[in-house]
Amino acid sequence: MKLLYKLLFLCLLQTQFVFSDDLEKIELLYKNISDLEEEIVVLRNLVEENSYLIERLQELNQQRYLEIDKRIYDLSLLKNNKDIDTEDIKNSLEDEEILIIDLISFTEALELFEAAMYAEALDKFRKIIISSPDGEYTPDAYFWSGEVFLAQKMLEDARESYLIIIDKYSDHKRAPDSLYKLGEIAVSLGDGLAAVDYFRSVIDNYPNSAVAQLAKKSLENIQEESNLID
Repeated sequence: MKLLYKLLFLCLLQTQFVFSDDLEKIELLYKNISDLEEEIVVLRNLVEENSYLIERLQELNQQRYLEIDKRIYDLSLLKNNKDIDTEDIKNSLEDEEILIIDLISFTEALELFEAAMYAEALDKFRKIIISSPDGEYTPDAYFWSGEVFLAQKMLEDARESYLIIIDKYSDHKRAPDSLYKLGEIAVSLGDGLAAVDYFRSVIDNYPNSAVAQLAKKSLENIQEESNLID
């Protein structure tokens, strides 16, 4: 009888272990399914967002080209009118088309940057700079080129991109950001004096910019570190 009890106990014990093992497998399977469901939701949102961006670009392109077609039609009606400067109208149409192309290229480059496809993004930014040296998106292309380099820890290349904005586009919205980035690079390179100059330039020349407060905080950090060293 005792032997029978022992056998029953062993069977129950083994059943409990098997059940416990199966339970862990079920929990792991459930977790994997939950993770996959979350990934599907994220991917679906990305697809919907990209589809929306594509639709918006298509609408913009269609609207712009309709305007161009209308201007060309008007030009054809007025081509015999000597008071109309047809060359100016032609140049205006060409400028507008370049602006559209630059906008599309810039949007694509930003998407590549967000996807960490740095080489491809940099190539598109460079094409904007080369094709439209005085274009509307050229300063932004220089700035984001700097961001591409900075993301890859290529500090000297990033520094050159930001310096171009400071030298050529000091009134552009990217100028204060570029100064602040130059300060951060100087900190990374161990050049505290240059960093202080850049941060102070942000505060003095662009006091109402979003990065002015960041520049003040960076100056405070440099001062605190200097006191600790002393």
